[in-house]
Amino acid sequence: MSHSVSPLSPRSPVSRFWFPFSLVLFEFAVYISNDMIMPGMPLVTREFGASAEMTTLALTAAMLGNASLQWLLGPLADRFGRRRVLLSGLTMFIVACLAVHYVQTMPQFIALRFLQGMGCCFVLTVGYPTVHEAFEEKTAVRVMALMANVSLLSPLFGPLAGAAVVSFWPWRSIFWLIAIVAVFSFVGLYRTMPELSRHDRNALNAKQLWAGYKLPLSSGRFWRGAVLTGLAVTPLLSWIALGPVFLIERAGLSQMQYAMLQVPVFAALILGNVLLARQVGRWSNGRLLATGVAAMLIGAAVSLIGTAILAPGYPALLIGTTLHAFGMGMCYGVVYRQSLFAVDSPNRATVAGMLSMITIVVAVAVIEAVKFAYLHFGDAALGIGAMLAAALVAVLAANFVPPPAQDTLAQSGRKS
Repeated sequence: MSHSVSPLSPRSPVSRFWFPFSLVLFEFAVYISNDMIMPGMPLVTREFGASAEMTTLALTAAMLGNASLQWLLGPLADRFGRRRVLLSGLTMFIVACLAVHYVQTMPQFIALRFLQGMGCCFVLTVGYPTVHEAFEEKTAVRVMALMANVSLLSPLFGPLAGAAVVSFWPWRSIFWLIAIVAVFSFVGLYRTMPELSRHDRNALNAKQLWAGYKLPLSSGRFWRGAVLTGLAVTPLLSWIALGPVFLIERAGLSQMQYAMLQVPVFAALILGNVLLARQVGRWSNGRLLATGVAAMLIGAAVSLIGTAILAPGYPALLIGTTLHAFGMGMCYGVVYRQSLFAVDSPNRATVAGMLSMITIVVAVAVIEAVKFAYLHFGDAALGIGAMLAAALVAVLAANFVPPPAQDTLAQSGRKS
């Protein structure tokens, strides 16, 4: 892909702001495509004559799309350059959003949701490693935390915006609006994204591909971090995926009422990320992780006990998921960084791709199991699922980060 404007140096003040901002816009567009459509999913299923249970497939299909290209994008980025690969993925995402206007069946809709979900592969596998390599460790974690804080406006703003859109316009209008946001992202990334790839001509060699994947896959610490990350996000993703079913279809809430219940959950997630950005370098990574896991366990306990004694159980799930979201925000950036650097690999994009793919597969498997249990046993299944996930997270998180003496991030913070 030729371009007339050279990418700016990562040390340029303009690039240091506009590159992460433009990447966040891409991430925001991908995530908001999930969140804005959720209040309108009952309208989608009715138009296509599908059952209410098909609602969860909108999120599941997007998540499977997230995992579909992780194994390939890292080597592609190493071979052809991250700019070219990221901009190609963004173009595909824009086309997939515009194509929703013409869908006539539920399978067509689900297929396009899968393609839209692929956009996340490009953000996680190509965009995030570029941030980590463009900035030094302490700055990278802070930038990632602030990026997550901005991108998390999508689940906070998305349901409210989606409910407002479907109240006045057809649900397909949602994807036109998302495509506009993605176009702005394309312009910003085209002008400011630095190129840090090695342009390795052997990156797509089958033997070298296996060597690149074998390194993280042979690391127990890497697997531990990937599974830990996947389990940590499942209670929140279960709330998102099943929310239209147990809040709108079964509890009888309106689309706007459903949207309003998302606000405390994702406000807590943003608060957790803000505190992470504030305390990184002051607290050790181990303390940040322990604090986040403690909040997750408390939230899971509230969900478990509340759904067992209340009917309907969604108020307890609301409180429990809010606490869980806060804990996840406090420690997600730490877990991701520790997992990404669990192995000393020259191909960091390949490691990031494998990390994201395993995380998503774990999350999808757990969410589908929770959905099956919920449809057969009701709200209590959601509380039990949240407790099991939090308990496993606590086990995997024990001693996952280095001791304070080896915690280079905390040391750099104390020296600054």
